[in-house]
Amino acid sequence: MKKVLFFLLLAPLASYAQQSIDLTTEHATNFNGIEYGFDITNERKMEIKNENYNRFELRVYVRNNSGCSKILFPRPNAFGEQNQNLLAAFLCVNATGKRLTSKDAQVYAGPFVIPYKQTVKNAEGKMITTTTNIQVGHILKNGEISSENLIVIVPEGEAPRMKVVVQDLIEL
Repeated sequence: MKKVLFFLLLAPLASYAQQSIDLTTEHATNFNGIEYGFDITNERKMEIKNENYNRFELRVYVRNNSGCSKILFPRPNAFGEQNQNLLAAFLCVNATGKRLTSKDAQVYAGPFVIPYKQTVKNAEGKMITTTTNIQVGHILKNGEISSENLIVIVPEGEAPRMKVVVQDLIEL
């Protein structure tokens, strides 16, 4: 009985599971018309406490090549409405985190607003039309690139090994 109850409690969380994809520097990965990738913008060797490491400056990006805009509507989850505009989370698997450097980065979508017109009475009793912009979600337009920079330190002789966790995006 306990096992059945445990499964029923975890089943709704499984519907929010996301896909993890390995990335390489040679080429980006396409998933549902969205390109996920990273570029090495700078590289150097450094010594930390008598050990040698490679330091990389990276640009992680998400590019919409789907032919249509993708939208993220607010969605409830078990932990509240956090990171509603998250497109992808990038993780450097072999990053050490030394010298206060990063191990991961997140890429976010911009706000999606629509104008809403309404007619209201002003203080003098006249009817006036006002337009208010209302944010209804977040959007990644066709051809748009959203990116983030990060610095990672990896063991000597290694290159960054990256993974990306992708979000499901709705076509608009």
